[in-house]
Amino acid sequence: MSKISRSIAVLGTSVALVASVSGAAFAATVQGGGSSAMGTFQKTCSAAYTANTVNYTASSSGTGRSTFAFGQVDFGGSDDPVKPSDPQRPAFGHIPVVAAPIAIGYNVKGLTGLRLDSTTLGLIWQGKVKKWNDAKIKALNPGKTLPNKNIVVAYRSSSSGTSGNFSGYLTANKASGWNQNSTITTANGTGAPAGGIGFTSGGQLVTAVKNTANSIGYADLADWQAQKIKTFAAVKNPAGEFVLPTTTAASKFIAKNNNVQPSGIVGLQWDKSIKGAYNIVLVAYMLVPDKSNYINKSGNRMSADQAAAVEDYTKYLLNTCGPKQAAKLGYLPITGKMLTQARATAEQIS
Repeated sequence: MSKISRSIAVLGTSVALVASVSGAAFAATVQGGGSSAMGTFQKTCSAAYTANTVNYTASSSGTGRSTFAFGQVDFGGSDDPVKPSDPQRPAFGHIPVVAAPIAIGYNVKGLTGLRLDSTTLGLIWQGKVKKWNDAKIKALNPGKTLPNKNIVVAYRSSSSGTSGNFSGYLTANKASGWNQNSTITTANGTGAPAGGIGFTSGGQLVTAVKNTANSIGYADLADWQAQKIKTFAAVKNPAGEFVLPTTTAASKFIAKNNNVQPSGIVGLQWDKSIKGAYNIVLVAYMLVPDKSNYINKSGNRMSADQAAAVEDYTKYLLNTCGPKQAAKLGYLPITGKMLTQARATAEQIS
């Protein structure tokens, strides 16, 4: 081989190495965590995303807010917006990435077609309606055989966005004694229902209902579907109709909720009368840094490269994975004014 040929070969190898190292420098590992309601969505989308590596740990919305505020994750997941008065609030943006119906699943042998309303749901999770054959349940289910069995009430024991939205729905629809709170045993005004069972994540709650006779629980539809559970209560909506928690019925509710604030937070009107709608719905938000100026409560600043990776992944959820995968998994993709604001907020990340 001539000296010129050897020089070209060496140069080619060097360029390849530089290109390889340079390409690797643009790849990042993004850590996210929080909301279990969006857990299935994040798991599916992060597995299909190739520009960077994304790891999402599903736990609870309260954990998502806390770990993001203290810089333990690059983005948080929460179904409850962070209030301006929240002591954990850093400088960040809310980006709605998916919505979901909260389904009421139950496990009672031989019972199908259960009907419930907001009043009775509130009494069940207060521990005041204790038996499946209670008169209030009977009145909603004429002709049904209801067992004389204690209701085993499953609930989220953590600070949960699903609980925050479920209690918000009950409060808006005038369930007696309720207030909106992400801790269900605070929201109900009575504490833990006697004989009730509490769980940190939605997936754990679903497993418990699946394996516990005469139980009832609330969780996002995707968590129920992931465990192949299809026995849900039809809930009476403000229009007077008993509606099952389908993505179609939940979409009718979301389509009429256009109160999207510049912060990205969506004002959900759970008491709005909409024909054919299922009203127990949540919006799941990513908590993201703002223009790379985010400094967490531990005093650490996110790098520009890391913020750029979070931005790219957020756009992938909004523009690619959400439209393709959300409905298949039991979610609603973000559309309309909500999507417009979400995209605008995403542009502010890096």
